[in-house]
Amino acid sequence: MGTTAPDERLRELAEASWQFYIDLAEGAFYLGYTDQSAWVMQKAVAEAETLGPGDPRLPASLNRLGVLYYYLGKYRSAEPLFERAVALMEQAGASCKAEFGDMLYNLGGLYKAQGKYPEAETVFARCLEVWEKTRGPEHPDLALAYQQLGEMCMHQGRGPEALFALRRALTLLDARKVQDWVTLVVLTKLAAYYTLQDRYQEAEPHLWRALELRRHLQGGDHPKVAKALEQLGQIYTRQRKFARAEPLYRLSLAILEKSIGRRHPDFLQTLNALAELYVAEGKYSDAEPLFKLSVAAFEQALGAEHPHVADRLEDYALLLRTIRRNEEAEVFETRARAIRARRAIAI
Repeated sequence: MGTTAPDERLRELAEASWQFYIDLAEGAFYLGYTDQSAWVMQKAVAEAETLGPGDPRLPASLNRLGVLYYYLGKYRSAEPLFERAVALMEQAGASCKAEFGDMLYNLGGLYKAQGKYPEAETVFARCLEVWEKTRGPEHPDLALAYQQLGEMCMHQGRGPEALFALRRALTLLDARKVQDWVTLVVLTKLAAYYTLQDRYQEAEPHLWRALELRRHLQGGDHPKVAKALEQLGQIYTRQRKFARAEPLYRLSLAILEKSIGRRHPDFLQTLNALAELYVAEGKYSDAEPLFKLSVAAFEQALGAEHPHVADRLEDYALLLRTIRRNEEAEVFETRARAIRARRAIAI
């Protein structure tokens, strides 16, 4: 009967310990103990270190610990872990594996979160290249990389490149009939691009699709659905399609009142948007009570000295100037100036 060599036994022990820590860290995370999960994952990394730099469990462990730090907002702690995991995979000749692309995607997301857009773009481009080779050029996962590349191009002012990447992402998702959060993000980003370009007719169908998808994912009474309705209302307002904008604002307000209440800033913002719509239509008698309600609600929600209150006072004063009630307008303008002056002194 043979015996196991001491070195082999030590390695088996290290492997068993590594698996134990991995399982324990995953269990802690799914139970909501994220800090404890990160602490246990550090133990897994330490065990993986003993298995040698060429063992795939070391970069995998570093990547998992990096994800936990990222989740906790500890970006500086996560960055060297992701970077080392990527470097180890390259040194081991594993840069042709889909898992390597996954690690690149995580690193790109970290750079993006820190505002390092050129670095993030480079990493996402590498991720896309790896995934194209390992998962195929039509795989829906590629949409994730294209979507991120589109965002990076937008942040750096390269609109045509952003548009190409976002359109490519949507094409990949639509080809597989994917209706998930990635599709929602891509639709929202495309709509934002067209809106910034004042290309409202091109933004409109993407906003409607995003609205329906959000309803499907979050339910019709979710506050995010209400804000999507408001966004559509703003698109129609800018095109002076007031009859289409008003019911969208009203439905948005009804959802927000039910879900988050009349004091919430999102409700008040939509209320103000409806008031501005009435001004644009020349319906001053309809706009005035909304402006008055907006001023009172902002004061109650944020305090009488908040700069947003000054904004609303100025909005109301502008309406009063428009309808030649100049003395009343001066009262609100004076209040707004006083708030801004006290704010400047406090700062």
